[in-house]
Amino acid sequence: MRAAIYVRVSTKGQEDDGTSLQTQEAACLRFAAERGYSVAPEHVYREVFTGVELWDRPQLTALRDAVRRHEIDAVVAYAIDRLSRDPVHLGVVLSEADHKGVAVQFVTEPLDDSPEGQLIRFVRGYAAKVEHEKIKERSIRGRKARATAGKLIPSGRVLYGYQWRSDEHDQYIPNPATAPIVERIYDRALSGASLRQIARELDDLGVPTPTGVPKWRRTTVHRILTEPLYTGDARAWRGEIELPAGTVAPLVDREHWAAVQERLRLNQERLAGRPAKDPEAALLRRGLARCGVCQRAMSVAISNGGLSYICTARGECPSAPSIRVSKLDAALWDHAQAILTRDDVIAEAVETLRTSDPTTSDLQAIDRRVAEATRQRDNYVTSIGATHDPDTIAVLTQSVERLSGMLRQLADERDKVLERRRAWEAAQQRLDDLVLWRQRVAENARTLDYAGRRLALEMLGLTAHVYPANATPRFVVELRKPFDELFLNCPQQRDDLALV
Repeated sequence: MRAAIYVRVSTKGQEDDGTSLQTQEAACLRFAAERGYSVAPEHVYREVFTGVELWDRPQLTALRDAVRRHEIDAVVAYAIDRLSRDPVHLGVVLSEADHKGVAVQFVTEPLDDSPEGQLIRFVRGYAAKVEHEKIKERSIRGRKARATAGKLIPSGRVLYGYQWRSDEHDQYIPNPATAPIVERIYDRALSGASLRQIARELDDLGVPTPTGVPKWRRTTVHRILTEPLYTGDARAWRGEIELPAGTVAPLVDREHWAAVQERLRLNQERLAGRPAKDPEAALLRRGLARCGVCQRAMSVAISNGGLSYICTARGECPSAPSIRVSKLDAALWDHAQAILTRDDVIAEAVETLRTSDPTTSDLQAIDRRVAEATRQRDNYVTSIGATHDPDTIAVLTQSVERLSGMLRQLADERDKVLERRRAWEAAQQRLDDLVLWRQRVAENARTLDYAGRRLALEMLGLTAHVYPANATPRFVVELRKPFDELFLNCPQQRDDLALV
């Protein structure tokens, strides 16, 4: 039997409770092997995404496509809440799989397909969703209560230059080792030193960085120089709650801090008016290259004697990938040309786009679930009319209310899918314009200057998401519809590149 494995964590750093991607995958593979299932590498779907939404999860969408094409006979997930915390979303996925004859199994919660098993699945999915909301609500309530009581809200790392006054983690006092470094940084900035110059000086002095990375970066210096907490102005809850005086000991007086902000503003204005040394050296600058891990825009920097796209969140991003400009630009422009210059591929794909509604399967899955829930609710209503036992009526009434709530949620989900359909219909109206634009660009695709290539990439809606050097694929391409369909039909494919 052909099986697929679906594993998911909500955040890149989630490694606790034995539910990391690796541990989930290992457990699912053991589960499949014990039952004689075969799992092809292309049917292992790894997701780093919150469980709240269904339609926006790319790996789950790919898995559902495999189910619809009947490329697999079973789906193995580690637990119900890994597939979805929302019982309505879970019901849509299970109904879709059942319609195609694909079994869905959970490693930690083996369930049968009896009505009781289906009810347990719903109850557990509902409980997981409720617990998720309760945890979030308790966390928010506790943090706000702490701020209202005049205490700092602890974060993952103590602000550089400070240490906690006590184990209660409610007040900051100067750290004897790092507070003088903060004061030095402000003094150097006010004297006219640039961010890079300050960073180099700290490296030369052998000062450890706040996050433990080998070298100080201008972005780290900039964060320190723009942090108002260093003035002792302590606020919490998005600045809405003012904390008592003395909660944070000031390291910089307010006049000094304001003067540094003005200095930074003037420096930025001067930089904005200065042309880059070689603005055309990187085709994907200004947002077209993004970190695949933290999703921030990548910047261009000289690294090891050449230009590279680098993650701008180094020290915060868990991976902070980088890639040579020459490698990424060449790969992405090759594929852009493959779209722009293949008339046969484009004609076929455009015709497919005109006739293929991408929301049809989703609507069918929801409608099947609506029909099933409606039938169950009507049966319960009939049963209520046939009994006079108060306890039985109470239980049946609860079931009717539960199913009525599910139907309301399904109606909301259907509205979301219909909104996607309207966007697809609007794209149909633009197809003729897009085809004409493509023809004009394609005539000169191989001789376009930098501005022309940038315009082409922006019209394609192309964005490259870059992952660490040991990742496969190395980078993922995102394209605006309908060009994403054109990309999939292009013959030039690479092992280090994929499409979302």
